[in-house]
Amino acid sequence: MKVKLLSAMLASSMLLLGCGSDNDDVTEPPVVVPPPVEDAIDIDEATSIVMNLDSVDAATGALTFSLKDGDNKAITKATDYDIFYFGYPDPASPSTNAKAWKRWHVTQGYKCDTSTDEECVGILTETATKGQYTFDAIDLDLEGKAAAGAVALYKVAIQIHGAQASNEIELIAAEE
Repeated sequence: MKVKLLSAMLASSMLLLGCGSDNDDVTEPPVVVPPPVEDAIDIDEATSIVMNLDSVDAATGALTFSLKDGDNKAITKATDYDIFYFGYPDPASPSTNAKAWKRWHVTQGYKCDTSTDEECVGILTETATKGQYTFDAIDLDLEGKAAAGAVALYKVAIQIHGAQASNEIELIAAEE
């Protein structure tokens, strides 16, 4: 008889447990979403700056480049820079100038230092892509500083400044 009673109690408890399965008020444990990984850093927080030149238009001086820090994070909010354009003669052409061995060149520079009252020369714009920038060289005229047709090779040097670091400056040839 005890077995019948035990069976009845077990069956009724199963029914009671089954009734709760259709209940919509059951709360699920909260899903923990990890915070997004920061893939960008403010220029003034960067302790190193690596600049990669994407494109140069030698005729207009328009530049596109990207900035990253040592941890490969995109650098945003860059404003301070020194950008220089260089024009050289054709290295294969002989010169009638006795001092041509000095490899003459003409330059034009653009600068922005937001810590001073001086107006920035040129326009640096951050694109929609984090860490990518364009630079418009206003009134770039390397040809006007040399004899007509003498400038054949163009180079650019870009240095971006943050509060803690600046990138290594290098002279990069521009493709025409």
